[in-house]
Amino acid sequence: MRTVVPVLACVMPLGLLAAYTLLTFRTPEAIAVPVTPEPMPSSQPAREQPLTPEAYRRYQQVVSQTVGMVRDQAAQKLAQSFGLRVLDLTWEDTGRYKNSAVGPNISDMTIQVQQRNPQTGQYELSLMPVIRHPNFSDESADVPLDRFFLLVGNEKGRSLERVSLRQFLGNPRRYLSQPNSWRGSRNSLLAERDTHALVSAQACFLPIPSGGKAQFNPVLFNYQSYSGDPAVLTILATREGTSVTVIDNQRDNFEAGRTWGQRLFFNQNGERASLTGQRESDFSTTGAGNRPTPQSPVVTAAGQEGLNMVMLIQVPLKQKQPMRTPMPMAAPMGAATAEMAPQRRRSDVEAAVIGHGAVEGPFTEIDNLEIERDPQFPVRVTVQFYKATSNGVVAEQDMREIQRQIARVYADADYVGSLVTGGETSRPTEYEGPKQEPRGWWDAFWRRHEANTGQSRLEALEMLRRLRGQNWMPNSEEELRRALEESRRQPD
Repeated sequence: MRTVVPVLACVMPLGLLAAYTLLTFRTPEAIAVPVTPEPMPSSQPAREQPLTPEAYRRYQQVVSQTVGMVRDQAAQKLAQSFGLRVLDLTWEDTGRYKNSAVGPNISDMTIQVQQRNPQTGQYELSLMPVIRHPNFSDESADVPLDRFFLLVGNEKGRSLERVSLRQFLGNPRRYLSQPNSWRGSRNSLLAERDTHALVSAQACFLPIPSGGKAQFNPVLFNYQSYSGDPAVLTILATREGTSVTVIDNQRDNFEAGRTWGQRLFFNQNGERASLTGQRESDFSTTGAGNRPTPQSPVVTAAGQEGLNMVMLIQVPLKQKQPMRTPMPMAAPMGAATAEMAPQRRRSDVEAAVIGHGAVEGPFTEIDNLEIERDPQFPVRVTVQFYKATSNGVVAEQDMREIQRQIARVYADADYVGSLVTGGETSRPTEYEGPKQEPRGWWDAFWRRHEANTGQSRLEALEMLRRLRGQNWMPNSEEELRRALEESRRQPD
């Protein structure tokens, strides 16, 4: 299948689906984001006016061309020449078995854009392309925890101030809109093992024409989490602040319906808002483009910074009722289409400045649960550099810059390599516990998933077809199983 879709491994795992595409991708990156230390404005961004049918048609073309990067053989070949892949689902795991697509604490990450068709009133979801190292091998870096800094204050509508990730994890209650939503008396999510964070880096593409904006959400699916018993807490860090929530794979669905995972939002003084992306050139020439001063606090990841950076941090949690048999982690495949015709269009890729949109309702933090850090697993930091494109064309110079950004994150590490294919590494981010994949994780996952969501595996397959297109995957579960087994035997 790689011969048809070299990016099969970067889509998104969903039990059977997931493992099918472990073949190819994953990417983040580290940076620091300048922010002006002004009080948070009381007014919220105005809600976007519905698009006219013609404007919707034009923007749909931008979205379609951006989504098409994953199926573009030329883009895949270019990425591979730099040791990267173009994916629409990445594996961001805190614990995976050796030489396996599954593990005791695994997560799929996607970037999703929702649009409303003004003629039909129906909502549509699209998965955005991500460029990173291959999913299966998951080349990662161990970066000292003290090399990460966040901005806080947005959760209470206050001026932003800079704190270290270690300081944040030492007392997260201080940085919650509703500290009492964390039941019990615990205050810390730090573990003795936290000398380093497990880090990966990637470039994420958004459909943004000149003068336009994209509204989107990172979406995380954790295979171990379920309602009332999350296996990870996420920290979403942007230039505008930090937002904390637990993952149960149920909350915050799109208007378009159920998706694979849980949407992540910006916390604006206790209210949730989706993220937005704007071209840096437009940001610089509008009122929103007030440049921060050298004294402004910035988000920093492994010494890197920038207006287009987001950090998605996963903190493993102890579960009251963990699965008896391990669960899967994998990614779906790209649509099996022929190589796209050569394009005469030119790349217009540039950095996308990340902000937030209008508030959409209350922000959920700890959800009135009594949570506790699981010290068996490391903290994982996925560093994302956002890029704007209007046509899905990536030039060699764009890919080279992406590779350099990722490399700069890894250059700040004490250890670099694969925890999956590198054997016993003795790295500080190796999880504690059995390292060999046990039998039965597949069925155990589907039982847990259906109990948590009410969604059968066949319904999940149909949902993914709607999300990724009818040609995205095999026509039957048996065909998918065979493809999965074959793909697991293929190296990156």
